[in-house]
Amino acid sequence: MTFFTWILRMKDIKENPVCFPGETEQPIYSEDGVDLTLIRWMLSLTPAERLQVLQQQILSISKLKNGTRRTNT
Repeated sequence: MTFFTWILRMKDIKENPVCFPGETEQPIYSEDGVDLTLIRWMLSLTPAERLQVLQQQILSISKLKNGTRRTNT
């Protein structure tokens, strides 16, 4: 899953939250201020998709730490 695909999927999840059985209306934030849509989104992914998202985040953080920039080729 590319970052762009992830953004589109996040937009879709926020517009159409994942509904769990027995729930009708879901809060967006917990009482502690946690964004529940992110948790629902991550739970909607397969384990392989979760791993791929996390690996991409690690790669992005690594690039930021190293000052690596993308070049147009």
